[in-house]
Amino acid sequence: MRECFVRLIRFSTPAILIWSMAFPASAQVNIEQYRNRPGVSGKVGLQFGGAKGNTDFVTGGGAANISYNTGTYAVLLLGKGLLGFSGGKRFSNEGLTHLRYTWIKPHRFHPEGFAQIDYSRPRKLKFRVLAGAGLRAQVAEGESSSIFIGTSFMWERENLDLTSGSIHLHRTSILRTSNYVNVSIQKHAEISLTGYYQAMLSDLDDVRILATLEITSKIVGPLQHTTALNYRRDSKPPDGIKKNDLALGTSFSVRFGSKEKK
Repeated sequence: MRECFVRLIRFSTPAILIWSMAFPASAQVNIEQYRNRPGVSGKVGLQFGGAKGNTDFVTGGGAANISYNTGTYAVLLLGKGLLGFSGGKRFSNEGLTHLRYTWIKPHRFHPEGFAQIDYSRPRKLKFRVLAGAGLRAQVAEGESSSIFIGTSFMWERENLDLTSGSIHLHRTSILRTSNYVNVSIQKHAEISLTGYYQAMLSDLDDVRILATLEITSKIVGPLQHTTALNYRRDSKPPDGIKKNDLALGTSFSVRFGSKEKK
């Protein structure tokens, strides 16, 4: 039994690491899973992992979010962070903070504004700041399912850690359009499928795509388990960074506040 447990930890820890590293790298974080809860609610999660043998590394990180929903408007604050060490050297260092205000009084159409700051050393991103505004619309709603679409415009500034001969610019300041669709189903577990399509206004060939499938189930009380499959594509990434990322991972968190969907 002990040997099986050790093998499980060695298998699952790299998946957790890959998922956490891939998540903050997108131009805009996927926040659909944090919506639609009245009053004050949120999640707090911690993760630690590592391996010994053919692959030696240790990781640690955390994530937390809190939202306030009055029935007229909702405010969301989200933070994430991750550190990873291998052979005594740091190979991962990244974090993200996201703030969003949504006017939810209209039943079908929700104007919203947002701001985000993040960095990701593995992807050569030293610093990014973005701000934008848009409209979210409800396409369909059932007793246990819903479909939302949204579009927005955002200003994005990036500072990249590149060599002097790199093709990609070290600093960029651009405007993007961000369009998304979210399908949510709540049965025995919460299933959420979200896709983002983000294009630069001055160069429509510069596109970023983010697709996320998340399955969340209760363990006991407020303790939850989430399995996530993430796909990310950057048509024009920094030098040395691949265009596509595909990651599968799992995490545990504690949810507080109201459990009823508004």
